[in-house]
Amino acid sequence: MFRKQDRLVNIFFFMIAFALIGPTLGIGTGDFRLTFFRIAFFVLAIGTVVQLVWNKEYRNRKQNREIATIYQVRLVGAFFCFWLLYALISLTWSVSLKDGIRYLIFLGMMLALTFSFPFFIRTYETLWKTAKVLVAVYAMIIGYAVFESMTFIHLPASRGYNSELVSVVTSVFTNQNDLATFITLALPFLITAIFMLPVHKKYKWLLYIGCIFSLYTLFATGSRSNVMFALPLACAVLLLGAFFVVKREKWTKKNITTAIIAVIAAIILANAVGFVLLSDKARAANNAKLASIFGFLGDFQKGGWDAEGEGVIEGETGRSATVRKFLIINGFHFLHKSHYLGVGPGNIEPLMEGAPHVDKKNIHNWWLEVLVNFGVLIFVMYMAVYFWLLWRLWKLASLKRGASTSPVVRWSAFATLASLVGFFFGGMAPSSCIHYTPMWITIGIGLAVVGIGELERKKQAVAQGSE
Repeated sequence: MFRKQDRLVNIFFFMIAFALIGPTLGIGTGDFRLTFFRIAFFVLAIGTVVQLVWNKEYRNRKQNREIATIYQVRLVGAFFCFWLLYALISLTWSVSLKDGIRYLIFLGMMLALTFSFPFFIRTYETLWKTAKVLVAVYAMIIGYAVFESMTFIHLPASRGYNSELVSVVTSVFTNQNDLATFITLALPFLITAIFMLPVHKKYKWLLYIGCIFSLYTLFATGSRSNVMFALPLACAVLLLGAFFVVKREKWTKKNITTAIIAVIAAIILANAVGFVLLSDKARAANNAKLASIFGFLGDFQKGGWDAEGEGVIEGETGRSATVRKFLIINGFHFLHKSHYLGVGPGNIEPLMEGAPHVDKKNIHNWWLEVLVNFGVLIFVMYMAVYFWLLWRLWKLASLKRGASTSPVVRWSAFATLASLVGFFFGGMAPSSCIHYTPMWITIGIGLAVVGIGELERKKQAVAQGSE
């Protein structure tokens, strides 16, 4: 029989699993879809409130480790509360109250999801169990993506479901860019686990195979921002950071040669899998899309830089580049008109309808989504928290400051650091990230790791002081 706290932790595991699977598992009720994630979220929220109200152990921070873990990242929690308050106030000047309330609900849920990680992940054991749950769900998502690429059988949530886009690969997501960003967020965890965790060799082989199929799936999505920018940036962080994270005795000629061969072999095998599994048409389309990156960047120069005129401008690579360019230009125009206070939560979309030279409503850039919706103040605070988190993760991962830290914590810190750095470009791929759970989960993992690491540091300081 589980204790009540253990039951909540198990519901937490189900919630994060359903969060990644998204709208695939759910019940359609008109315009609203009752997903398993939302059910688990509200059950967990109610259970947590009941525990906080009725259980004295939960209310006593000095005696309870989970509250103490949250205390280590309390300033982030304060910012989240201020963000919600600002979003609520900004509804007073929003163009669309309906869109604003809907977006505000999403924001509240995602911030709560993020902060649930430092709340429930309070020990190394829970962190490790969380990693196992996320890896298992990741394996299922990639497994279905591989199956989808061979059979063209799409899930109802996919844009390829009952459409002409039969060769698109989306797995449990709506479009291929969402899947690609998910992969670039997750791959650093698989890669670093191979050389940072003391796991059996057979599990390292499974992780390596997972990396190969992840690369294949990433190439199959044809996402330029993730393949050409996000993944290389994350890998650059891993490569440069390895000199400060991996112990010196592991830097042998044998290990370096093995690593180089493994990387080259993974890229070759991923392309070989694509040659075997992808149809000729899909492979040619993806190759052409990835090869058009310079033409895509060149299309940004077309159409001028004024938010005036009508009609979508065609570029050499299609409409994508010019539309994204004018989404950005229009977004800055909306921000200026709001006196840099932001247009209000979720109000980019109603303002973007009928805006010059665009045929989409979402701004397709998470950083601008935060800036234009919530203004300069929230954006600066958000970026300050983001960089603070990166710095704290680096301190935990590096040997200079975190040599005595648990291997699981150091691995989580280094992988999360690389993922979030890569997301600087990955966040420009999804149409909107307000309900993009992989990003919020990655930030949540980072906060949990910082909380555990800070508690461990204080514990070691007390132990040294008592000697």
